[in-house]
Amino acid sequence: MSSFCNQIEEIKSLIYSNKSLAYSTLSHLQEQSVNDPSLLQTLADNSQDLVSLITVDISIDDEEVAAQALKCSGFMIYHPSLVSTIPVLQAVVHALDNPIGSLSTTFEAMQAVMKLAAQLSERMRESSHIWAPPVFRRLLSIDKRERDISERCLLKIRPTIIPPPPALSKALAEDMKLKLLTVMKDLLNQGLKIQTLQAWGWFIRLQGSHAMKYRHLTNDMLKVPEKTFSDHNPQVQIASLVAWEGLVDAFIHPALLTSETNEPIKNGIQQVRTSGGSSCQIQASGFSKSIKLIMTPLIGIISSKCDVSVYSSCLKTWCYLLHKLDISVNHPWVIELVLDPIFGAVFRFGPDVKTFWLWNLCLDLLDDFILAKCRNLDHETSSQVSHHSTPIKWLPWTIGQLDFLVKMMDIIISHASIATITPENRSSACDAALKIFRSFLKGVQMDFRSSSTKYNDIMLCLNTLLRFIKKICEDVTSEGGRSSELHHTSLQFLEAVVQDLEPSILGSPLYKVSLNFTCIHLQMVDNIRNVKYLGISSVAYMDMVSPLVYLSVLYICVVIPSTPATRGMELLLQGLRRFFKTILLLYDPVENLSVAVGLLYKHMEFRHLDIWTAIAKGLEDFFNGLTVKDLSLLKMDSNRDFPRAVCHLLSYPFVVCSCSWPTQKKDSGSLKESLVSPERKLKLQQVAEVWKSLYGALCASKFNKFSETSSLTEELCSMLNGCVDQNISMLDHGTEQYFHRDDIGLTYLSGTAVTCVMEQQILTLAASSVGNNVEHARDPKTFSGIKNSLEFSSRFLKLSWSMMEADPSTILFVTSRVFSVLVCFVRCLHTKPSILSFIETISCPLLQWLSHRETQEASTNEQLHHLWSEILSCLRRCQPPIVFDSSLLKLQAPLLEKTLDHPKSTISELTVTFWNSTYGKQIKLDYPESLLDILDKLSRNKRINLQTKSLPFLVKCHSISEVTAQRSRVTATNSRNSKRVELVEDTANQFEPENRLGSSSKRKRVGLTEHQKEVRRAQQGRGMDCSGHGPGIRTYTSVDFSQGNEDSQESQEIRDPESILELLRRTA
Repeated sequence: MSSFCNQIEEIKSLIYSNKSLAYSTLSHLQEQSVNDPSLLQTLADNSQDLVSLITVDISIDDEEVAAQALKCSGFMIYHPSLVSTIPVLQAVVHALDNPIGSLSTTFEAMQAVMKLAAQLSERMRESSHIWAPPVFRRLLSIDKRERDISERCLLKIRPTIIPPPPALSKALAEDMKLKLLTVMKDLLNQGLKIQTLQAWGWFIRLQGSHAMKYRHLTNDMLKVPEKTFSDHNPQVQIASLVAWEGLVDAFIHPALLTSETNEPIKNGIQQVRTSGGSSCQIQASGFSKSIKLIMTPLIGIISSKCDVSVYSSCLKTWCYLLHKLDISVNHPWVIELVLDPIFGAVFRFGPDVKTFWLWNLCLDLLDDFILAKCRNLDHETSSQVSHHSTPIKWLPWTIGQLDFLVKMMDIIISHASIATITPENRSSACDAALKIFRSFLKGVQMDFRSSSTKYNDIMLCLNTLLRFIKKICEDVTSEGGRSSELHHTSLQFLEAVVQDLEPSILGSPLYKVSLNFTCIHLQMVDNIRNVKYLGISSVAYMDMVSPLVYLSVLYICVVIPSTPATRGMELLLQGLRRFFKTILLLYDPVENLSVAVGLLYKHMEFRHLDIWTAIAKGLEDFFNGLTVKDLSLLKMDSNRDFPRAVCHLLSYPFVVCSCSWPTQKKDSGSLKESLVSPERKLKLQQVAEVWKSLYGALCASKFNKFSETSSLTEELCSMLNGCVDQNISMLDHGTEQYFHRDDIGLTYLSGTAVTCVMEQQILTLAASSVGNNVEHARDPKTFSGIKNSLEFSSRFLKLSWSMMEADPSTILFVTSRVFSVLVCFVRCLHTKPSILSFIETISCPLLQWLSHRETQEASTNEQLHHLWSEILSCLRRCQPPIVFDSSLLKLQAPLLEKTLDHPKSTISELTVTFWNSTYGKQIKLDYPESLLDILDKLSRNKRINLQTKSLPFLVKCHSISEVTAQRSRVTATNSRNSKRVELVEDTANQFEPENRLGSSSKRKRVGLTEHQKEVRRAQQGRGMDCSGHGPGIRTYTSVDFSQGNEDSQESQEIRDPESILELLRRTA
């Protein structure tokens, strides 16, 4: 130890004589003391004397000695036990000044400063005005190595001196005025722009908050980057942006943020101060000016045409500003001055390959800003997107930021409508806009659910949101469908609103908005006037409606202009189906279905059947998802609007095909060809399948019978009858050549509908056992639905007969199916009212099909034969039995006229057999004049039986075959509309007088017993038929012929000659 102390003393002496040997020996002793605490303590005890000597030698002209002295002083600085005991600052400052210009001396001095700043941060900060100037002065050194050493030192000690203490800022200001500003300008003029900017950034940063105090100096300093920002060299521009971060540090600091944005934070949301003293207003004004100054070159660069690397550097500087702003970044005017211009400029770039990094960065920042409203405010209050150690402190946005957010989304989605954009970029823009929009809706939903949100704020949100959606959709409709991607995205926006926002708000009658969009005003041609008989109402331009109706109308108006050739049409229709199902399930189905149907009826071209198909499928999905309770609510008598709207929807395809518009004669041929084209037929088949599926779903859900007195089928058939009547009327009046209609399509769809409706009626009859309940069967209400269905079937058969020549294969195909289902329906009829109603309704068109026109389709002929056979069978099996009297014959006369002598033997044989078993057994009949000729022909050919009112003679105890052949003769009766056929004697074959029954012949009268009289009276009492229509067919089930056939004094044969014939037939 004594040796070590002696050596130290020797060193002190050598410093005056041999400095090089002294410092090399000291350096050796310092190395020895590293591992020996006792030696280190001895060195510390003697350091006070050594430091004063070393400090002098650091600045001597001998560079080697100065370096050795600086090295020895550096060792003392690196050891805390030494540095705390010696005043090294003076030595360091002396070394930094380095009057001899030794680079090694400068390097060691800088290393010493960094070490001291790390160990004695507070002390070094307090004395920074002493040691820092020599460091930052070297930033303007001609020697690059000195500049680099200085900048590395400043970066290392930055936490110690930034923000700068007032004394340091003052010292820098004095240096700037004296020399540094002039040197910077000189270097700038010499072309050393990047080097100058690096120094400028540190100088302005070290001025800190006092930069505004030294306003004139600051303005002079700002002239340097003012020149470099406009430089065409990207490297100079990038250096300018990096240096500009120094201005951010100078102008944005914690003290200023605290004084300018100290509004209270409530529930994590910054409250905007609405009142305050004049001092606050002045300070806010100063802060906003600082922000504007910082943003000016950033906005200029991002808005101009620059290299991508410059854009990237600009965004980094801007992000640096966002971090420095802390929670002030959420202030409304900060959003206006800082976020709005940069977001807007970058989003206008679009998702281009060159700027894709910028695009994604801003998208992530914007999305994070929006989602801050939905985060758990106790745990997450900052951005997840950060390029710095300190995250951006987003706070939940308020309704006041709605316009800003909508503006950004509008800029993003606008790229999708640019004609020259690539498909990939268009897709990226659409995806980005939809992502941001859904995040935005989450925040809006939070406001809607908050009980503190006022009515006016809700209306502000709704109007802002719907205005944005409307603009997107109007852009879609105006651009003519060039982009299926944009079409699809616009509909996804609408779907997102319906799915994500509060149903109680969107569907509420309290929140009314105006239907003020252009597309509905231009599209809605009033076609409803053509179908007034349906009683359809529709929304109109500027109507006040709920937000949901607004969205529904907008959705349909976007899809309506689309054509089958539109790219992505299938996706559009799938979206419409999902959308329609959603609004029916979540909101009022009555209002929404009525609105959709009303819009459909304003667009009645054939291509719009695609829209109808999507809505019909959505309605079917809705019914498939309903519960029993839901159905009961829809079927209430007080709520007839929904069944009526359902019927209107089911009627739409028929109305489309029946709509007529003027056409030119020269175009009639091509139009007819288009109506039977394979593509059109395929579309009709698809529509028919959807119609069948929807109608089946309605019936399966028990919605068909929505009250005790009415049904869906009844109302539907009534509407369809009116539709078909319009076409039949035009066909009857021969006006079809002047108008273009799809009669073939109407016929095909009507045939499909008739098949479905009658199949449902068959199930209804079977389920209710109407045929076995006579009292119920006679109730007119029971068959009202059947009557409407039959009238629809009748109209179809008439229409199909008229259109058969236009497209025989299609017409015969559907007609055959209708005949088949009618066969099954007739089999279910067992009561007189239903049977007669069927015959009365179906006779006219059936007569046309039973006429002599020969069809080439075997199936149709076969089904027609079956139908006629079933009609005749049901008449005979009716319970109670039908009386085949004159009134029924009059009803059947047109059909019998065509079928009794039909060219097809199968039909004529059926009819003759029916006649002989029914009318052929009747005696008292008034034969319609239309049947006389055919009856005369068939009776003379002995194919049919005709009975007389009385026989001119009887042959007792002989068979009828022994009676002389009779010849029929037609004689006029007193009836105005009928003839009566009577049998007269054949004058060529007279019987002998004794065999005749003459009025003058003697008759043997035999008295009847009391029992026989009683039976006779009972039989006479049954003279009324089962239906109470007057004299009918008497039956004799217990006649006693034991006393002969002669008349008694009460003989029925004398009073009623018809009974003679009946008695004779039964005897035979």
